[in-house]
Amino acid sequence: MRSWDPLEIFDFHQLLGNKTTPLIHLPHLAKKLGIKNIIVKDESQRLGLNSFKALGASYGMAKQLEKNPDIETFCAATDGNHGRSVAWMARRLNRKSIVYVPRNTSKGRIEAIRNEHAEVYVTDNNYDITVTKAQIRCDKENKIARKNVWSLVQDTSWDGYEEVPLQIMKGYWTQIHEITEQIISSNVDVLFLQAGVGSWAASIASYIMIYWDNPPMIITVEPLCANCVYESIKTGKRVSVNNHKNTVMAGLNCRTVSKFAWKILKNYVRYSLAIPDVYTKRAMRLFAHPIEDDKAITAGESGAGGMAGLLALLENKRCMEKRILTSSTTTLFINTEGDTDSHSYNKIIRMADKR
Repeated sequence: MRSWDPLEIFDFHQLLGNKTTPLIHLPHLAKKLGIKNIIVKDESQRLGLNSFKALGASYGMAKQLEKNPDIETFCAATDGNHGRSVAWMARRLNRKSIVYVPRNTSKGRIEAIRNEHAEVYVTDNNYDITVTKAQIRCDKENKIARKNVWSLVQDTSWDGYEEVPLQIMKGYWTQIHEITEQIISSNVDVLFLQAGVGSWAASIASYIMIYWDNPPMIITVEPLCANCVYESIKTGKRVSVNNHKNTVMAGLNCRTVSKFAWKILKNYVRYSLAIPDVYTKRAMRLFAHPIEDDKAITAGESGAGGMAGLLALLENKRCMEKRILTSSTTTLFINTEGDTDSHSYNKIIRMADKR
């Protein structure tokens, strides 16, 4: 990864019309929570798609097409944002897109994918099995065509499937490169990163370890019912979890850590959190209803995950005894998505916070 050129990646996205997303300071919220400062990278308007996912998908797909111009169809499994980004880029490349989504994917997210001209198939399975179904479909179509005319686009890697996920992780570097240009990195003490399969978190961590002189403490945050990074760090080896419960954090509802991401996360994550949805909902409302002249932020369920981790830490006596957070702490969060499911988002932020 040290050979990667962040400017080459950044320039690629500029050609797609990318504009740097804002970095927002929330001093009044920080004061209320008892820390020095809260900084938020807001991805809610990235490339008009409401999430950062297009950065990875677009770069990975373009590189695959450079390698194999015979590709006719891009196929992906998704809980929403990734699939929409794949469909969006496929349309720009004049290619077809086939997107598989797991059961319980919201109608709003499915419709957003279809609006990008994708064929959408809803499975009766969780995310991990849905990924397998997309992979099987690609293998079948390529066997029929007797050449590789379908390309699987996933940011999770396993044995035999590493090139595309690595390219997607490379594409995510534009986001952290922007942050580096916007911020004095030495002022950041703690960075909260949401973890699904872990590829995005690993990508961000790798850039920081290469380019920042004073890397912050990195803390990953996951849903309690899909805590594969947490369990992997706890046991010291890459594991899968099997929990049939659901979470509002659809984009993080993953059961297995990406093979490549694990190699990075196991070395650079200081703490890993697995939290219930109640903290995510509180975080969404805190962002949506700012204190005094703090700026309002539209953070979807997965987007608010980092802030949710902070709220959970503040209520954990053992963590506070370790003094992870103090009155002199500056925290950095990345709001990875806006209201990608408007119905769910509006319902949550209208709820009264009972705490």
